[in-house]
Amino acid sequence: MAAHQDYQALVLGASGLIGWSVVNQLLQPYPSPSPFSKVTALVNRPLRLEDSFWPTPSPGVPQLSLASGVNLLCSDEELLDILKQKVPNFASISHVFYFAFRDNPNPEKEVEINVGMMRRVVRAVKKLSSNFKFVLYPGGTRGYGIYRPDGIFSAPLVEEMADELPQDYAKTVSYPHYRSMLKEESGNQPWTWCELCPDAIIGFTPNGSGYSLAGHWAVYLCTYKLVHGEGAEVPYPGVQAGYDSLFTETSVATLARAGIYASLHPEQFKEKLFNIADNETPSSMRERWPQIAGWFGLKGVAPPKSANVNDPKPSDLIKCHQEKLREAGVKGVDIWNSGQLDSYGYWLTFDRQLSLKRLREAGFEEERRPEEGWWEAFDMFNKAGMIV
Repeated sequence: MAAHQDYQALVLGASGLIGWSVVNQLLQPYPSPSPFSKVTALVNRPLRLEDSFWPTPSPGVPQLSLASGVNLLCSDEELLDILKQKVPNFASISHVFYFAFRDNPNPEKEVEINVGMMRRVVRAVKKLSSNFKFVLYPGGTRGYGIYRPDGIFSAPLVEEMADELPQDYAKTVSYPHYRSMLKEESGNQPWTWCELCPDAIIGFTPNGSGYSLAGHWAVYLCTYKLVHGEGAEVPYPGVQAGYDSLFTETSVATLARAGIYASLHPEQFKEKLFNIADNETPSSMRERWPQIAGWFGLKGVAPPKSANVNDPKPSDLIKCHQEKLREAGVKGVDIWNSGQLDSYGYWLTFDRQLSLKRLREAGFEEERRPEEGWWEAFDMFNKAGMIV
């Protein structure tokens, strides 16, 4: 693809799991040669460029700007002012990679907040840039009903199922409401959008993350090794059904590359939902857990037959041995929603693998061994001093 010097990427939520990787891939650069001349990374929490672990500037790589303190819970007018102040050449924004999300204990309120934030961004970019071409954002298997006991649909999960959610469940999930809002906002406009749907997202973040299974287990297994020693057996934190259920992982590198690819091929990806994973062949934790534990010099084994949700949880072990982590010089990975991650192996006891047929038909054919995404994340956490 020939370089287009008028392409400018705006990445919101750039310090989160997916946002960090999109910036990282754009700066590799992917694709090469890059059609982007500039990348602006917007984050809410403070992040210094020297702490970001993104590639350093070099010839042929898009120019990177980083702006912290961007809170999308503001008025439309305030956001316009923020973008004018913080985004160099804001009138040239062509591609929006949107990874912001706000949790709320009331699911319907959560939908309202998050649809409002995305709408605010889209309207601001529509107003500011005549070069606006594409919005890419992530959904997830919550949009297929996996938060219901035993799920709603039978695997493999295909994109058409997302339109068949029971109404009482659909009103608690942001993704279908994003799609409705974006269809309305992009009507008769020169820009379009698409949603990528991963299941488990595996990756690194430099300053903490919500719902990061790799981050949560990294600190757990690091602690376990400090307490029990190298070579110790570590049972899977879950039940047998969770150990054997089928699923598909998505490394942040695959997710980012698919997102960038989609944004540069709007005709194939226009106004659609696409499942994404490292590989279409499903995995189970029976296969993956020994590989994950092996990176730490531990022996990953099946859960005990008596395992139940009240067994000691990973976050309990971490809290109990904070002193050992400090003595080892470990900073630890700041993870929110650790309670939900503790219960991962207890409630996800049903098959939930994703079909990649639609993605392959649209032209994205990259695949990799899923365990590599875990090892890459652990290598980065280690490099950042978050684990040993």
